[in-house]
Amino acid sequence: MNVRHIAIMATIIVTVGCRPTPPIQDQASENVVSFRYHAYDSVPTLTAAALDKAMRHCARFGKFANYKGASVSEWTTEEVHTFACEDTKIDDGAVIAGQSRRPDVLIGGSTFVNVYQ
Repeated sequence: MNVRHIAIMATIIVTVGCRPTPPIQDQASENVVSFRYHAYDSVPTLTAAALDKAMRHCARFGKFANYKGASVSEWTTEEVHTFACEDTKIDDGAVIAGQSRRPDVLIGGSTFVNVYQ
């Protein structure tokens, strides 16, 4: 193997290795659902898979999934994303945009991104 092949393989490994893991349902009820998974950024990473699962869960109750935010572990890549199942759909963009800021509140070993500022 030459240097070029090694560089290509290293790039593939890093790119594939840094994808979020599939979302696992953390808790669920008629009013809320949350998903736990690992992502590899310094701010929460809401995946399409988590959003899709939340929409399907809430639709079972005739409701809309409204994104409420995420808690991010300070020591691992684990994230927990929470959705409220509500009768009216709201724009999730404000919450998602608020999470693009760096964490500013520490709560019990986890960093919570304050999306209501």
